[in-house]
Amino acid sequence: MVFVGALLSVALLPLGVAIVLDLLVGDPREGSRAERWYPPVLVGRLALALDRRIARGKPPRERRAGVLLWTGTVGLSVLVAGLLVLSTDPAAVASIAALWGEARGQPSPETALVAAVYWIAVTGWLASCFTLSGLLRYCSRPLGRTLEEKRELVAQVVNRPTDELSDELLNSALIESAAENTTDSVVGPLLGYALFGLPGAVAYRSLNTLDALLGHRDRRRRYVGEASARIDHAVNLLPDRLTALLLRLAAPGGAPPVVQSASGAAVPASIVAAAQVAGVRLERKGSYVVGPELPPPTEADVRRVLRTVKYAGTVVMVLTAVIAGGVVVGVSLL
Repeated sequence: MVFVGALLSVALLPLGVAIVLDLLVGDPREGSRAERWYPPVLVGRLALALDRRIARGKPPRERRAGVLLWTGTVGLSVLVAGLLVLSTDPAAVASIAALWGEARGQPSPETALVAAVYWIAVTGWLASCFTLSGLLRYCSRPLGRTLEEKRELVAQVVNRPTDELSDELLNSALIESAAENTTDSVVGPLLGYALFGLPGAVAYRSLNTLDALLGHRDRRRRYVGEASARIDHAVNLLPDRLTALLLRLAAPGGAPPVVQSASGAAVPASIVAAAQVAGVRLERKGSYVVGPELPPPTEADVRRVLRTVKYAGTVVMVLTAVIAGGVVVGVSLL
């Protein structure tokens, strides 16, 4: 029992502190010195540096290079996270067990120091893998602004031109972004941590970063980013549906709205759930319309969805602790 309790502390303490850090501090300010050393930023810089070295002109070669880029970047991130856990975890467990007074002897200063370094490193890295407070902050900043100010601020949140969007389409973009980022910034990384510890959270955050940077359909990265986009889509199948379920449970709505996709591509389940919860039409011009029969969204609808996202994110954090604890207990009993 002492060993299991120690393992639980090692797994859950970083999660608890990381959640508190997210609520109180959030992500580092854009352009700050802290942001330069932020783990997701470092992963992005590595990916872009490798991308610049890839010769263009032959699609098959670009696709292969994209696969190697993805494997090297995500693999290196997971390797470093795994080595950190493997190299320090036993010392941390021994230190915690001794501090509980249920192990023989007292921990040496060196062992306690290693445990402290482990907690700090894992907590800091884990905190960089998810953010609920940042999601809510960025999606709420455009509200109550003039149309021009709103267009400028929404452009910082969504990956689409906003210069000519109406107020209704800007509200739609904010709701869509809030729903999708609940998956990308909360559910996905925390589910990864719950199942696989820090390497799982780091892997998810890294592949999501690569998709954001390279998974576009522009001319330069059409083939290089193909692997990043497809892997991100495949990995997000479960988190996206879990997000949709949580949104509906937090604020149950009516029947699922009709989805019209211009390209035939699937619309994320989280966006469909957000339209259902708010009872509004969500539209990305030239791409899809969710709930064409519903009224357009207002800022009140955006605030309602953000409140729902907050509740859903809180539930995810609790579930993560429960699942992580269950995994630790299960592994210790094998």
